Amino acid sequence: MWLNHIFRGAVLLCIASSSLAQTPLPDSWDKIKESQRITVGYRPDGLPFAYEMGETKKPVGYAIDICQALIAKLQQSMGLAKLDIQYRAINGQTRFTDLASGAIDVDCSNTTNTKDRRESKHVSFSLPYYIAGVRMLVKSDSGINDVDDLSGKRVVTTKGTTSLQVLERRVAVNGLKIQHTECLTHDACFKALQAGTADVWLMDDILLAAHRAQSEKPEQVKLIGKLMSIEPLSLMMRDTDVRMKKVFDAEMRVLSQNFEITRLYKKWFESPLPGKNFALNVPMSYLLTDMLRFPSDKFDN
Repeated sequence: MWLNHIFRGAVLLCIASSSLAQTPLPDSWDKIKESQRITVGYRPDGLPFAYEMGETKKPVGYAIDICQALIAKLQQSMGLAKLDIQYRAINGQTRFTDLASGAIDVDCSNTTNTKDRRESKHVSFSLPYYIAGVRMLVKSDSGINDVDDLSGKRVVTTKGTTSLQVLERRVAVNGLKIQHTECLTHDACFKALQAGTADVWLMDDILLAAHRAQSEKPEQVKLIGKLMSIEPLSLMMRDTDVRMKKVFDAEMRVLSQNFEITRLYKKWFESPLPGKNFALNVPMSYLLTDMLRFPSDKFDN
């Protein structure tokens, strides 16, 4: 009998611990205001949205600049004389776990706002700062020109990104048989393509273009195919951070209206990149132009 009581007690303790672990963190406004510190997640290989500068490893990029502008407004809204920003490197998987655990307060990497993430990950997103679309990067001499050419090919996607769902839909619709693997980072996927252990890297078009541009021989790889999806990239936070999201969204509208986002876009997409010897030379798309005119954070993708 006493063994049954011990067993039942252990089960109840496990259930209680599990429930506690799954309990969403409260609004982080008061924690940030009291500590005068906010922790920002960024991807070291997310050029031009975020990357590290030289030996200092200081994160810079389009998303980092926007994040800093929004945090400056948050500081003002909190009535703080200072608000220190701490940066934490993340990847496609840890951005969700770090946010859920409180290791970061906001994700300033190239993250897509999706309905599934909002519901299953208990997150919310700011108004978008960029509209990307999934395409494919291949060797220039591969003979691959579109989705129909993928049958029997080795396709890689970056772990934790929406590109896997896009690939699965295309494979099902087109009845393709492919070999698929996931890479932990964007850099790993690009290296697999360069090394010939992968035939195709499927990812957001601008990230593919960025990796191509910074490679030693960009002419050896090429972007192919039409856009396979529409990817609204946004800052991500916990869905309990309602007050922070309200401040961020209001400031995003201001940055759009006073053309600050347009200025930042030219800096990161149409000019030589800081610390690099190349420019992406990617003009602003009509999709992003329209989004900045009529911003929304509601997407059913």
